[in-house]
Amino acid sequence: MLPFAKGDEGGPAVVGHRGAPLVAAENTPAAFAAAAVAGAGWVELDARRSRDGTVVVHHDACTADGTPVVEQDAGRLRARGVWTLAAVLDRLPPGLGVDVEVKNFPGEPDHDDEHRLAARVADVLRAAAGGRPRLTSSFNPLTVAALAAGMPGVPVGLVHGPGLRLDAAAEIGREFGATVVCPHVDAPALDARTVATVRAAGMAVMVWPVDDPVRAVELAAVGVDALCTNDPAELVQALRRRR
Repeated sequence: MLPFAKGDEGGPAVVGHRGAPLVAAENTPAAFAAAAVAGAGWVELDARRSRDGTVVVHHDACTADGTPVVEQDAGRLRARGVWTLAAVLDRLPPGLGVDVEVKNFPGEPDHDDEHRLAARVADVLRAAAGGRPRLTSSFNPLTVAALAAGMPGVPVGLVHGPGLRLDAAAEIGREFGATVVCPHVDAPALDARTVATVRAAGMAVMVWPVDDPVRAVELAAVGVDALCTNDPAELVQALRRRR
């Protein structure tokens, strides 16, 4: 099952990276609402776990004071502007798709070989109201496998950085149950032939972070399925001008 319907007139879907962080604080309902207003069909957010086991939406392993997120209860985090995943999902505009990136990096304070966060994310997504499009993702292939096993009906993506070719990442992703590959915008082999090969094998391609409108138009031309951006308003306009 692939998550992305094509955007306006058949172009790639626009995904707000942590919402619209140039307009409102990232990973907050205000940023996600701003992305929807800008014309994004999806938003991406970051999931971590608090000390009391709540799934919260925060990119870094620590809050601004240097305290690990996993060492703070959800109530304390909320006082610092960190929302729970359940509260964020409840406030997303109707129909807006959501990509929940599950953070689980070796060496970080909340790294977990048992993938408890993946299981908790699955519980929150199952309990959330509404039929919005959903995707989960992670840089960690083992977390990808845990997400795929825990939510068979929800597509899952393998995120990777600029050092890995798109086709190589797709092979790894398939091995661990991914149906989406999420390459960095500077990753090698983001060309029409490789994108077509990956898509023919049943995987969607979402590139991140695409903030240059010229690069966005180039990637649209090679056939990627989605563009994840910090500036959804600019990309929406660039893709409309292209068409």
